[in-house]
Amino acid sequence: MRAIFASVLAVLATAALLPAFMPNTAQAQVKTVRVSFEARMTDESTSIGEGLSWRVFGPTAGEDGKLPLLAQAAGGSKAFDMTPGEYLVHAAYGYAGAVRRVVVSDAPSSEVFVLNAGALQLNGVTADEAKISPALLRFDIYANEADERGERQLIARNVRPGEVVPFPAGTYHVVSDYGHLNAEVRADLRVEPGKVTKATMLHRAARMSFRLVKSAGGDAIADTAWSVITDNGEVITESSSAFPVFVLSEGNYTAIAKNNEKIYSRDFEVLSGIDQDLEVLAE
Repeated sequence: MRAIFASVLAVLATAALLPAFMPNTAQAQVKTVRVSFEARMTDESTSIGEGLSWRVFGPTAGEDGKLPLLAQAAGGSKAFDMTPGEYLVHAAYGYAGAVRRVVVSDAPSSEVFVLNAGALQLNGVTADEAKISPALLRFDIYANEADERGERQLIARNVRPGEVVPFPAGTYHVVSDYGHLNAEVRADLRVEPGKVTKATMLHRAARMSFRLVKSAGGDAIADTAWSVITDNGEVITESSSAFPVFVLSEGNYTAIAKNNEKIYSRDFEVLSGIDQDLEVLAE
């Protein structure tokens, strides 16, 4: 059974869209019966009305080692006209899902899939509790348990802020990145069956913009190369923009600007939630 389920999951990644019915041409004269499918988050919850993906597979793998995909449909509850026999049916809802062996008799029937799933809804704020622009915020979801090398399996990448994303019930390790540099926070979150776990993650960081100017308040000098260095000498980022903007975790840094073979620098401090426009004087 484990090998068959593995074949199902292998097919899911490459399956093309097929009509939501069967049998095939060779079975056209064989009697079919209507089989209805629905999915629920828990035993007590109502049917999931949208966002489901249904796939029906034949029980015998082909020469390529994969189970044949016979039909698929998307939405909520679905019904298929099926010839009597044995099938494997996969129901997916976000990152939650279930695979079941279904035996079709000569009478109409219905099948209920219980996914034992909940959902995550994530957001992020800075120290002043101001919401972070969705364009600068992302979440990666990992398995809570690490392997022997200390690495966690990545389950979902770039989950959008505010999006309700279904997951199997369990505990997950969530990594939130504000910007693309060093503003990162982590948390372990529990998904309960039939519930939406809402979490707002606090980033102690700020947006910093940089300009090389001839005098205070002046225009940014073009053709300037920038580097930002931490107080322990690590280069965090580099840019060739005249007016770069970076999100940095709170702490002490040095901004280095290079223009016409001359180098200018300025030490600065990032305060959580306080965006700053930093000028470096070309003198």
